Amino acid sequence: MSAVEALEKEILFNKEGEPSKVLISYEKFIDFIEAHGLDLSDEEIAGVREAQADIKAGNWEAFVSHEEVKREFGCTE
Repeated sequence: MSAVEALEKEILFNKEGEPSKVLISYEKFIDFIEAHGLDLSDEEIAGVREAQADIKAGNWEAFVSHEEVKREFGCTE
């Protein structure tokens, strides 16, 4: 299901019968913003781009392993 399909919406049309506005609930709006990273700061976006560049370059030392994360949080499973 696409993001557009997931949003419950009401479409408003202009006099020519063309869609002009879409109304969605505030909760759905916030969910959409967060799901698509539109709430990220410039610093966070730069970090994501840096991580993407590291992946593309094969720089795996820039990342923490799953096992390391589990140890850090004290997970024993």
